[in-house]
Parts: sequence; structure tokens; C-alpha cells
Amino acid sequence: MSFRKLSLLVFSSLINCFFSAHVVLVDRFTFIVDDHDLFLSQSAVVEQESNRSYLSGHIMINRLVNDLTLVSTMDIMRPPRPDMRLYTVKLNFCSILNNAYKNKFIRMLYNNYAEFLNTKPKCPLKPNFNYTLTRAYVDEDMLPDLLPDCTFRMKISFQQKSKLFAHMQIDGRWLTKR
Repeated sequence: MSFRKLSLLVFSSLINCFFSAHVVLVDRFTFIVDDHDLFLSQSAVVEQESNRSYLSGHIMINRLVNDLTLVSTMDIMRPPRPDMRLYTVKLNFCSILNNAYKNKFIRMLYNNYAEFLNTKPKCPLKPNFNYTLTRAYVDEDMLPDLLPDCTFRMKISFQQKSKLFAHMQIDGRWLTKR
């Protein structure tokens, strides 16, 4: 990459951070294996840098995986108020990976995070392949402006029929820039 392209990339990133009205900080990012026979290796790491949280990690499985279900919830907390559930959803994860969902928000999320993967995964997931997520972040522009300052918890489980393969949790804060 030329110095000029790198300079433009850095400058545009700074402008986006400056003009964004909100910032999303991730305090915790975990990926926990429930089916130890399926996973050869995995990792989940969060890094903080200049008002942005970056998520990185990888998974490697030892057999083909198809027909995968994703179950997700997201709660926001604003003490002393009670916790509020923003959503509970159960989706066919292979349909997400194959970009078959018509829902614009799901497609936007998939396309955003697919940029940070070493490959665009498709089902069936391949054995002995290192699926790697590198420095992904939450694009604040994708989230609604009306969300109040709060902490959030997103839980995602991956399962096939009733068998749980793994679960992921992301805890963080949604803050208005001051």
C-alpha cells in the first residue's frame, strides 16, 4: 500500500471517529467451546485503541459442519432501571453465511464483519481451516442514534439441533461523545 493511500485511510478513519456522535467500547469478548471434540483451536481477544475496541480471534474445527443454528440475545443495563432485552433471535447460521437472509440489518451486519475475516465462510464449514477475524469493530453508524448511554451484553450460542457447540459473549458500553 502506498504512503498516500495509507495517509488517506488514516485521515478518513480520524474524520469518522471525530464526527460520530457515539462510541462503542467492548470490555469483554469471549468464545467458549462446549463441544471439545469439534474444535481443534479457538481464540477471542479484545484490544482498545483510540476510543475503539477491536475484536480478533479464530476457530478451527475438525469436521464439516452444516445446518448450524445461532441463538442470540442482547440486553442493555442502565441502573437503577431494570435490564431491558433489545432482542432474542434464532437464525439459521448457514443462511447468514451464505448471505441468503433478506433482512437488511442481518445482511448489513454480515457484510460489515465479513470484511474482517480471512475468507467469506460458506456452509458447510471446512475442517482444518483457520477461520480468522482480525481487528473487527462495531461501526457506530450502524446503531440507532436514540440508544441511551448504557452497558450492553450480547450472548450468542451456536448449536446443531439441540447440541450446543460453542457460545460467545460481548459486554461493553455505548456512550455519547462529550
